[in-house]
Amino acid sequence: MPTCNYTLKPGQMKVLVTSRSFGRFEKTAIGLLEDNGFAIEYVHANPMTPEVIASRINGVDCLIVGNDKIDERVFAAADRLKLIHMHGTGLDGIDMDCANRHGVLVSNVTGANRNAVAEMTLALMLIVGRRIDKHISLLQEGRWERTAGNEISGSTVGIIGLGNIGRRLVELLQGFRVSMVGFDITVDPLWAQQNHVAITDSMDDVFRAADFLVLSLPLNEKTRNLVNDRTLSLMKHTAYLINTARGGLVDEQALSRAIIDKRIKGAALDAYVDEPPRMDSPLRNLDIVMTPHIAATSCETSSQVSLIVARQVIDILKHHNLALAVNHEAIAKFPGDRLVQ
Repeated sequence: MPTCNYTLKPGQMKVLVTSRSFGRFEKTAIGLLEDNGFAIEYVHANPMTPEVIASRINGVDCLIVGNDKIDERVFAAADRLKLIHMHGTGLDGIDMDCANRHGVLVSNVTGANRNAVAEMTLALMLIVGRRIDKHISLLQEGRWERTAGNEISGSTVGIIGLGNIGRRLVELLQGFRVSMVGFDITVDPLWAQQNHVAITDSMDDVFRAADFLVLSLPLNEKTRNLVNDRTLSLMKHTAYLINTARGGLVDEQALSRAIIDKRIKGAALDAYVDEPPRMDSPLRNLDIVMTPHIAATSCETSSQVSLIVARQVIDILKHHNLALAVNHEAIAKFPGDRLVQ
C-alpha cells in the first residue's frame, strides 16, 4: 500500500459512501459534509464486495460503509484512506487488524439504533410466536387456514446481552406481563432489580429458562457460534430463538438440525453469516421467519445516524478529534495529530 498522506491540508477531502442509508432520509448530513469541504461520491452495487470498493478507493480520504466487508483488498488499494466510518454500530465486517496495520482510523455510532432494533426484536417475537407471516402468505394464496400460536404474555424472555438494545427491549416488554432473565458480562444490579430482570451467572441458565431467547450482543471471537449444538440442546422444545444482532452468533448448520429435529419450536432471524444467505444455505429450506437485516433500518434511526456520522467525520478529519476512533493502534500512527478531549 502506498504511504498515506496524513497531513490534513486545506481544501476538499473525498468521501466514498457505500452505505445505502447515509443521507437517504436526512439530506442535512450530506450538506453538512459538503459545507465543510468534503466531496462526496457514492458507490451502488449489489452485492457490495471488497473488490468493488477497492476499485473505487483510490484518492479517498474517508469511507462511509454499511454492513460491508472491508478487508486487505480494500486497504491495499487505498492511497490516502484515513478513516472508515460505519453507518451504524457493528464493526465485525471491518478487518480491524488490517486497519491498524495500515494506520486507518475506524469509527461508529453507538446507541442510536437501540429503539429501532428493540422494536424489530419485539415484532419478530410476536410474528414467530403466532406465525403471522405464514398466515399472511396463506391468505394471499386464497387459503383460509388458521393455526394456534403462542403469546408473549406469561412467557419467560431470555436476553443475552443487556447493552443499549437489550435494555430498550426490557423497557418495551414491561407491559407484556413476562418474566425476564438475562446475562451480560457487565450489568448494573440496581437497574436489573428496578426493571424486574433476573440476572444469571451462567449463559446456559438463560438458554434453559427462555421461552423466547433473544440475542443482543456483538460478534467477536468469544461470541462466534454462541448458539450451537450444545446450547441449542439446553433449550426447551417449545422455545423460539430470535436474532437481530449478528449472524455469526449462530451456527446455522446446528440451528437447521435443531429446527428439523424439532428440538426447538422456531426461530426468527434478521442477521446471517453470509448476507444475503447463499442460495444453498440450509436456512432457506426451514420453516422459520427470515428478514433481510432490517432491524436498524428505520427512517428515524437512519436520519439520526447519518447526522452523527457526518459530524464525527468532520470532527475527526477537520478538528483532529481522534478520540472518536475505536482503534487506538491506528491513532498512534497519526504523527502530529492530537486527541481532543
